[in-house]
This record gives sequence, C-alpha cells and structure tokens, in this order.
Amino acid sequence: MAAARRTLWFGTVVLLGFVAWVAADLWVLIVAAGLMAFVLRPIVRMLETLRIPVWLGAFVAVGGSTVLLMMMLYALHAPAADAIDDLPRAATRVSSEVRELKETFANRLRLAQTLEVIEDMQTQPIPAGARVVMDQPGLDERLMVMGLTLLTTTLAGLLLVYFFLVYGDTLLRRLVEVMPTLTDKKRTVETVRAVQSDVSRYLLSITLINVVLGVVVGLVLFAFGVENALFWGFVAGVMNYVPYLGPLIVAGALLLVGFGASPAPGLGMALAPACIYLLINLVESEVITPLLIGRQFTINPVVILLWLMLWGWLWGIAGLLLGVPMLVCAKVLLQRVEGLQVWATLMETRSAAEAGARASPSL
Repeated sequence: MAAARRTLWFGTVVLLGFVAWVAADLWVLIVAAGLMAFVLRPIVRMLETLRIPVWLGAFVAVGGSTVLLMMMLYALHAPAADAIDDLPRAATRVSSEVRELKETFANRLRLAQTLEVIEDMQTQPIPAGARVVMDQPGLDERLMVMGLTLLTTTLAGLLLVYFFLVYGDTLLRRLVEVMPTLTDKKRTVETVRAVQSDVSRYLLSITLINVVLGVVVGLVLFAFGVENALFWGFVAGVMNYVPYLGPLIVAGALLLVGFGASPAPGLGMALAPACIYLLINLVESEVITPLLIGRQFTINPVVILLWLMLWGWLWGIAGLLLGVPMLVCAKVLLQRVEGLQVWATLMETRSAAEAGARASPSL
C-alpha cells in the first residue's frame, strides 16, 4: 500500500506538471489572480469592519489598485521608452570596446585575416535581382493583436480577482459542508483561515518591502545622476520578487547603463549604479526583510533556486515572478496540514534549535 501510495503521488505530480506546462497561459492567469486576491483580502476585511458590503469592498480594492497601477505605468512609460532606447546604444558602446580588445588579441594570435574573411562573407550585398518576401504579418497588425490580447487577459484577470474576493468564503463554506465529521470541519476551517492569514500577511509585507525598495533605489540612482532612475527603481522593485536571480539581472543592467553613459565615465562611476543597488538590496534582504517577515517564511536557497528553475522552464518570466510566492504558499499549507509538516521542515534554512541562537536569513 505504501509503494502504491508513493506511485500515485508521483503520477499526480507529473500529471499536474504536464497540465501546468500545456495550459501555461491559463494557469499563469489563475495563479496571478489568486495571489493578487491574497494581497487585497486584508483591505476587504478592513472595509468589512466599517460595515461596507463584501461586493463593494472588493470592487473598491480591485478598482483602486488597478487605477493606482495604471497611473504608475503611465508615469513610467516615457522613462521606460528612453531606457529601452538607451540600452542598445550602451550595449553597442560596450561591445565596440570589447571588439577592439578582441581584435588586439586576434592580431597577436595571427587570426585577424580569418576574422576579416568571415566578416566580408557576412556583409556581402544582396544581388540586384534578389527580392525579400515577408510572409509574417506587419508590425502594426502584430502590435494590434498583442494589445487586444493583453487587454483581454487583464480584464479577465481583474474579474477573476474580484470573484475570488467576493465568493472565496462561499467556496470555503461548501468545502466545510462536504467534510464527513465535525472534527474534520473544524480542522478544515482552521487550516484554511490560517493559510489565508499567513499568505496574505507575507504577500502584503513583501509587496510593501519591494515598493519601498524600488522607491529608495530610484531616488538614490537619481541623486547619483543616473538617467531614467525612477524606471530602474521600478524594475528593481519588480525583480525583487525573484530572489538571487532578480538582483543579478538588475545589477547587470545597471552595469551596462553605467559603462554606456555619455560622456564615457571612469571605472568608478561606471560601477557605481550597480554597486549602490547591490548594497541597498543586501541591507533589505539581510536586515529589513528578516525583521519584518520572520522565520516562518524562510526557505532554503537551494530549494528556491530549484523551484525557480522549474517554473521558469514551465512558464518563462511569469514563472520566475510567481515562483517564490507559490513556494511560500505551499510551505504555509504544508505547515498547517497534519502529516505534511515534515516537508515544510525540509524546506527550512535552519532547524528550530539553530534558529533560536541566530536569526535566519530571508528569502
């Protein structure tokens, strides 16, 4: 029976992974809506204490957050466009310097003639009688399709968040009704309530931390004269949802921005934006987040990286952004379900005895 149970669990996990891969777009939308509902649930609860109906409180929470996000995106669209335009120029400037260095070594190794032949082959002009035929749709058509798809997906996601907030408790009551015994009913209510509270607290806390981090990074970079500093602060706040990998990506981009600045800066000024960001991120991850969130949400870095690799492979960038919140939800659920606590313990950074002597690092 034990072997059959393990086989059944393994088959279930494989099947769920296959479904998550095949229906990636649908599941990304559902998971993102569920996590956003967790973030907004405390606001709806607070409005309930003011005798505001749930349906109206959910509408206020979803509508207010949507308007706030749209205002922020509108304020950042111009700096984002400038930053996107500057990155290729910065990359070209850096690549030219790298190319000069490469040519120097190639000449020393007597490979310059071979490189010139290859370059001449790549830059040969197109024959006069040749024609280029574009089988793909034009840029305008593709942008229109992308815009309609994005608009439809956003509206569907917001509608899903609203119904999660309004009818989530109804779904819980139906779940309790199908439980066979009174003990099971009580345990189910306690578990679901605890998971809702813990996950909402984590997501709201980490979201506020990332917002403050983005604002601080943007202001500090602006003080150091970095172009489009507020946009890079926004990117830093968003990518902070991806532990380890996110800060490295942002630091690499800021390194490129520093070296590509015009006029050409010295080595110290070129490294300054990336170093400043890494210092701020270090203080946030090692001091502020552990104090505000605590040990309950700490997870072994190996588990985090493996989890991010899995969901990044399945869902791409969306999997990287949603991976850690999903992992925290899974850990909280494992901690609350009887018989599954051992799996939550395996995900811990330190044992309870070690944690008593020293604070655990954050995500």
